[in-house]
Amino acid sequence: MDSFQISKTKCDTIKSKAVVKYSSVLRPANFAHLQCNTDLNLPPSNWLSSTAESYGLGHIFSHSDGFSSFQMAHMFPDCIGEVDVVSDAENIKRLLKIPYSNKSVSMMVHRIENTLLIDEFDVHKHLMVQTEDDWEWLRKFFYNHILESFDRKEQCITHKVNTFDVLQQKYLNSKFLHYSIADSSNFSNNNQLPNKILPSPSSSSAPPLPEPTPEEEFPDDPKTHRLFNQNVLWNFEDLRMLLGTDLPIFGGGTYPCLSLRLRDMSKPISVLTGIDYWLDNLMCNVPEVVMCYHLNGIVQKYELVKTEDLPYLNDSKFSPKVIKDVAQNILSFLKSNATKAGHTYWLFKGKNDDVVKLYDLTSLCSESLVEGRCEGQNPFTVPVAMLLYRVARNLKHNPNDSRPSSPVTIQILLNNCLKLLNKTKYPQIVTSVNYMLSDLYIPVNTNPTSPKLEDLTNMGEEDSLTSHVDSDDDSSFGVDYENPTFCVDIHDLCLSHKKEKKSKKSKYPPSEPVVKTLEERCQKALYHVGCGLSCLQFFKNLNPQFVDEENVKKTEDESKMAASSEAIPMPYFVSEGNQKIKNDEKIINKGVKNKNRKRNKNTVVVENNEDSKNVPSTLLCKSFAETMPTWHNPPDAKDSISWKKHLRVLLCEKACLSYAALAEHEFTCAKYGRALKHFRSVFECRLCIINTTNIHDLFGFLLGRCGDCCLLIAQNWDKAQQYINELENDEKYDLEIKEALHEESENGTQKDFNLIPSHLNSKEDLLNAAANCYGRSLELETNDKNKNNLNRRIGNVYNEITSGYIDEIATALRNKIELIPSRLQWLLKQSEHYLSMGIDKFENTDDLINLALLYSNMGRLYRHVSYYSSQYMISYGEFIKDEDFTNKAVESYMKGLAVLGNRRFNPQLWDMVCWDLSTTIYNMAIQSQDDPSAYSDRVEAEKEVISLLLKALKYCDLENDSSRRLLYEFRAAYIHDRLASLYHNRLRCSEVDVPKFKTTLHQCMSHYNRAFEMFFKMDRPLECLEILIKTIALDELQIDSATNSQSKVKFIISITQTLGKCVNVLKMLSENNSEDEKNKYLIDSNTPDKIEQTGSEDDQDGEYKKKKLLNLLEERLQHILKCMIKLAMAKISKLANKTSQLKTIYGELLRKNDKADDYSHLLGVVTQISKLNL
Repeated sequence: MDSFQISKTKCDTIKSKAVVKYSSVLRPANFAHLQCNTDLNLPPSNWLSSTAESYGLGHIFSHSDGFSSFQMAHMFPDCIGEVDVVSDAENIKRLLKIPYSNKSVSMMVHRIENTLLIDEFDVHKHLMVQTEDDWEWLRKFFYNHILESFDRKEQCITHKVNTFDVLQQKYLNSKFLHYSIADSSNFSNNNQLPNKILPSPSSSSAPPLPEPTPEEEFPDDPKTHRLFNQNVLWNFEDLRMLLGTDLPIFGGGTYPCLSLRLRDMSKPISVLTGIDYWLDNLMCNVPEVVMCYHLNGIVQKYELVKTEDLPYLNDSKFSPKVIKDVAQNILSFLKSNATKAGHTYWLFKGKNDDVVKLYDLTSLCSESLVEGRCEGQNPFTVPVAMLLYRVARNLKHNPNDSRPSSPVTIQILLNNCLKLLNKTKYPQIVTSVNYMLSDLYIPVNTNPTSPKLEDLTNMGEEDSLTSHVDSDDDSSFGVDYENPTFCVDIHDLCLSHKKEKKSKKSKYPPSEPVVKTLEERCQKALYHVGCGLSCLQFFKNLNPQFVDEENVKKTEDESKMAASSEAIPMPYFVSEGNQKIKNDEKIINKGVKNKNRKRNKNTVVVENNEDSKNVPSTLLCKSFAETMPTWHNPPDAKDSISWKKHLRVLLCEKACLSYAALAEHEFTCAKYGRALKHFRSVFECRLCIINTTNIHDLFGFLLGRCGDCCLLIAQNWDKAQQYINELENDEKYDLEIKEALHEESENGTQKDFNLIPSHLNSKEDLLNAAANCYGRSLELETNDKNKNNLNRRIGNVYNEITSGYIDEIATALRNKIELIPSRLQWLLKQSEHYLSMGIDKFENTDDLINLALLYSNMGRLYRHVSYYSSQYMISYGEFIKDEDFTNKAVESYMKGLAVLGNRRFNPQLWDMVCWDLSTTIYNMAIQSQDDPSAYSDRVEAEKEVISLLLKALKYCDLENDSSRRLLYEFRAAYIHDRLASLYHNRLRCSEVDVPKFKTTLHQCMSHYNRAFEMFFKMDRPLECLEILIKTIALDELQIDSATNSQSKVKFIISITQTLGKCVNVLKMLSENNSEDEKNKYLIDSNTPDKIEQTGSEDDQDGEYKKKKLLNLLEERLQHILKCMIKLAMAKISKLANKTSQLKTIYGELLRKNDKADDYSHLLGVVTQISKLNL
């Protein structure tokens, strides 16, 4: 072993600070200075008394052999990830003394987040002496791989010896410490620690979740564990450690804090002993050590040594810097290689060996583990998983302000926990982990109507890699990640290396990232809900511990009878079963207290069982109403049935929340089929957790959303197949959740669930489902504003249902299909029913726009029925004989306009209602004009038609620039034409001397002129030509009725003026014809191999009408020219000298050239007549 020459320099200054996290000692013992020649061989009066043990002297004889790091980690889960190491202080001392000691070192290492759990592993005890099956897999590895390199076991392992001298020295040291306790009555209690610092209630709203049992928390027997005198946070240079120590601390008087050491004057202090003293004082922040020297148990003298002087004592000099380097190097070595969560690593150094090795036992012994009875698990696997569970839960539910919990870290911890646990053996914990993962994605306080979720990806890159490596990377260590065995030379541990920054780039691929989008988060949450529900089947009715307790209780109630085959135990004997139950209860209570311990780095906590009874055993419940449920009292820890019910409720509530948020998201993305499926799943899950009619307001909102989905699917029925596929396609987690919930639903609570359709059969069924959902939502709603909104939506559904019925009638009209009378009557009655209910809804909510719209649809209904029945009078005569649907339609349209008041209220709706009203009245007028049989006489019929046409003209909006402006102009022109024709017909039937003739003539000409102007403005030459011919016919009528030549000449002049207008109309027709011929030529030239019809039936009708009008014009021209020639030959003024000219024109009209078209021929004649200066 190398020796180190030590001299005290500035370079040896060590940074060390310790903060007490927990202390089982009420107060430091007051130090009593023993007189010289005090015989320590004699026991003091307080030896082994309870008073002395309260000062921490009860653990002098023996040290805990259990795996204490797990106990400390469960006590302080807030430290996991913050500290580098959790371990017994003795283990750290052994590691730091490796360069100075030839003894073997055997430690088990586990990694939780960024923290290493280090425990001593007694090879001699577990692998050589005992033969438990739990270690068979490791025993095989030890004998096959480690001992084969040593000649004898003794060369490999340092045995713990308890000789008589060792035991005598322990007893002597114990007596010395008890002697050194001064009478506390002579001192003040200024240094007394508080009995208990209770943790404040958690601010988290998390529900209670199951606790791991002591057997699951520890790799060994929980009864072997005890509390240390102190748990301290030790900062040693840049290293942070959570340590457990049993060092007795004294104080009082001039010595506020010191440690006591008993030394044999005949033996020098060794380097290892000096390091022990120095490290113990550093770990406990003790500034001084008092050494009491004795000879054969007789006190000789005292020596006070400061802690910083311990490395420089004679015969025990060592370098603090080397210790510091060893600490940094050994930790760097471990962190660089012990990287896999859930793996068990064995740090081993043989006796007199120069190399320290680290074995990844999980990888190296995988085959042995599978072959063993543990089914692939070593004794550390389950405790590591339980610790991952506790740390993750602590991070999630009790976040530290100074260290915000990373969702990625929590996710990694929980996923690693799932990988290590068998769900059939540990269903409670596996179910809880799945619930926590689902809650990580969709927190319990999420409002599904407008989910505003915390961004889970807003974190540093380092955090996302913590599942693998987050430690100093020392290049001096040969790290081979493919080889599960690592080693470092002891000499390298003593070397100083330049501190390197932690690399942000991991040598391992990053873990699965936390999902980003709301859809992904909901799907992940539902996946874990499904996994959690699938674990419920593995819950037992009662776990063995609960069964034992029940059996014990039952046995106590029975009469006490002695068993013939069992000896009666003496008073000092405690039966194994009863002792186990008591110990278990004690450890459970201790775990409860530890779990609720408050994070506080600067406080000292003293155990107090009485006070701990007031500490809540689980996280507090929410005290106010949230979107989703409030929590009840947690079940008994040993009652598996109650936990099963409780966890099922939590998972179902999480499923409700996740489905609701996902459905709202799908709804906003217009995926109405998926949204409807998810809303249905919300109520399906709700069946398993509620059996009451007092449903939260949220479910009224969700029912309203279901109605929205049904309504929108119906409105977009052309995409029905897409919505059907969305509704019927289930994800894997959907099937798992449905299967798990199938047997748990209550038939009495399916009222709301059955309202939501599971299939899209027809548009009408969907609309009825929407109305039912809205109606149920209205029953649950208490807010007046929301009630009005629901009433409007119900009215909208009624309108949609009616629109379907009206469209059926309109389609039959368009396709000339004769409906069965009963069907038409049913459509009418249903439409009237739903429209009336819709009108009531909108009237109650003062929704004037929708009210006017429904009145408009009512008018449309009556208009279609009226027209339909007029087409099939024979079939529907009995049905409509007492109904005046046309007037009902007009009345409905008028009500719609009355609701709107004026066009400024809603121009678009006003224009639509006005157009429909005008159309209805116009059709009434046309029908009355074409079929006057309904009236008693012709005059009455004529008056009614004129009245209707004027009324229709009134509602033609020619002032506003609306989308129907052109249609209004056409209709107004046709109405003027119709009115002029009516007056024209009246003139034909009237006598000349009738007093009203002039008035009628004026009205007729006025409407002809107005119609001509409107048609000419719209570039409608045929309509213009027809009106001009009618005007000429009117003048001809007056010529025929004229009694003198002068009157006839006056009408001839009027005709020539009209023919002047014909010139422009004929030119317009000629230009339009040329354009049509040109377009036809272009079409024919582009499609030489295919003959296409360039004109429709309307075009053919137009051509026929054009030829007919041109022929009619030609006839009128012949008649006019004959009349003019006759008057000219009679030497009538203005025509007297135009006889030859008129004959020439007449001859030209008769001599039509076959090659000339009608337009040019008539245009020439008309032009010549119009240019006669009459």
